[in-house]
Amino acid sequence: MAKAEAWKPTLSPGFWGSLAVMGVGIVFFIYSLQFPYTSEIGPGPGFFPRWLSGFLIVLGVLYMSNSIRGKDKSEKLPSEKGLSSILFILGSMVGYVALIGFLGFITTSAAFLFLLLRKAYRWYVSLAISAIASLFLYALFALFLRVQLPMNGLGF
Repeated sequence: MAKAEAWKPTLSPGFWGSLAVMGVGIVFFIYSLQFPYTSEIGPGPGFFPRWLSGFLIVLGVLYMSNSIRGKDKSEKLPSEKGLSSILFILGSMVGYVALIGFLGFITTSAAFLFLLLRKAYRWYVSLAISAIASLFLYALFALFLRVQLPMNGLGF
């Protein structure tokens, strides 16, 4: 009789992606524990982050399971162009967080969106979309929902 081969899971890019998703979910779940789950009127500030990060963890586990069992459709890591796009987006997000306290919500959000949209649209379309979206989000959160957003020295 032939000796049975040992089962060797292949660690595809989907495995590493699911590991990253679970890592982000775990970090946000831990931070969500700092906020109350309920308040006097219903869900508290920790309610949605806890549930959303929990779903992220569960989806990461399910995707990892599929990846280990060989049901993952991703065949290779991103190309050099794709990797540079991913790094650009991650760098932009880090820059957004670093600059929002100094430049304010509206300015930083408009610049961030403009950078992300500039390759897909003409510059003036990207500028219009980013400005309108930033102003809309400011109106929604600061004016309508009364959420305190970071402002710059000029008041926006």
